[in-house]
Amino acid sequence: MNEKIEFLSAVLLISKDPERLAAFYRDVVGLPLEDEKHGDTEKHYGCELGDLHFAIHPISNFKGTGYGTGSVKLAFTVFDMDLFVKKLKSRGIALAYEPKDVGFAKMTALTDPDGNYIEFTQLSDRWFQHLESRRKEGIDVVSRWQTSKH
Repeated sequence: MNEKIEFLSAVLLISKDPERLAAFYRDVVGLPLEDEKHGDTEKHYGCELGDLHFAIHPISNFKGTGYGTGSVKLAFTVFDMDLFVKKLKSRGIALAYEPKDVGFAKMTALTDPDGNYIEFTQLSDRWFQHLESRRKEGIDVVSRWQTSKH
């Protein structure tokens, strides 16, 4: 059994104003967030991004933990940086910096309503070829799960 952690399963943002933050990520960023409520949690917002669950929760779902006081830096993949930036600017969203090519990706960033720094990356063909070769080697979450069952 391989005990090495290779995948991230979820990203949860904890917010004092989860409705406002969810509206930003849904309406400005374009994430397909939907209302969620399960177990003893209060309403929150979630979606699947590839193999990862992304959610925005109210602080009350994590009472006594100190969550909701820090900052998070996220990076999302976009496939057409020019079109994405055009959409942001048409909504009056200020970029932290204009898109720049850093070799493995073209990147830009902004700050969300809670002050989290968000980057957007249009990954290079070389990076996707790297990911494709990892999958051929069985390094994807479903292949690893199947291997762990045998």
